[in-house]
Amino acid sequence: MTATTRKAAKTSDPALDIDQRSLALTHVHLHETHLLKLTRSLSERFGNPGVGDERQPCVIDLAAITDSGKWIDFPALVSLLRNYRLEPVGVVHGNDQQKTQARGADLPVFDDQAITDTAAPRTHPVPEPEPTAKPESVEASEPMPPAEPEPIAPAGPVAPMILRHPVRSGTELYARGQDMVVMNTVGAGARVVADGSIYIHGALKGTAAAGAGNQTEARIFCESFEPEIIAICGTFLDGEQLARHPAWGKRVVVELVEGQLIVHPFD
Repeated sequence: MTATTRKAAKTSDPALDIDQRSLALTHVHLHETHLLKLTRSLSERFGNPGVGDERQPCVIDLAAITDSGKWIDFPALVSLLRNYRLEPVGVVHGNDQQKTQARGADLPVFDDQAITDTAAPRTHPVPEPEPTAKPESVEASEPMPPAEPEPIAPAGPVAPMILRHPVRSGTELYARGQDMVVMNTVGAGARVVADGSIYIHGALKGTAAAGAGNQTEARIFCESFEPEIIAICGTFLDGEQLARHPAWGKRVVVELVEGQLIVHPFD
């Protein structure tokens, strides 16, 4: 009885099968990285966001902005696309910096041909095993002592990026691994991004995105709150929501609390 049971287990159907067939996915071609412009384009194409509707898988195609050097807030972009019934599953094209940013946001980077090729399943020949040589006898040797690990010097504090001049319309600045201090205004159409917190000693009229390095404790401080978009760790609010905010035009601090952006006026 035991032998029969073992034989049946070996000839039973496998629990799963792997078919390396590619699928054609919807491509979202980015020509801009500014969230406000992207929101307007999506709204014009799809109308109001479809809350609760089933999302369509898509890939974010960066071919049109590969040579632009533009920084992309992928967490905020993914959140925006999901609002319009699109579910990003990865990224195609893009330069090395953009691909690194995508991977940092847990988005796989695909080969474009692998995504669009819908040909027959790929087969991979199994190589013949090479004959193993008969081990030769070796003389026993004393084991080497483990190498002592080199002491790791403690990382020192990182100085913030300091901007003394106004950040004018069309400018995009990114403080990688740093806080950012703007000792002037951020104009409409300008964009400041930091992996840490952002301190603006003037009016914020453009876009500010803090916590781009997934630092949930990041904050945005500004002397006059008049932004187009604010974002922390990919959670964002746009101008239509902010223009009606009671803190508009005031001195504020913005923080992320339980997945929501909270704007606090202070004196």
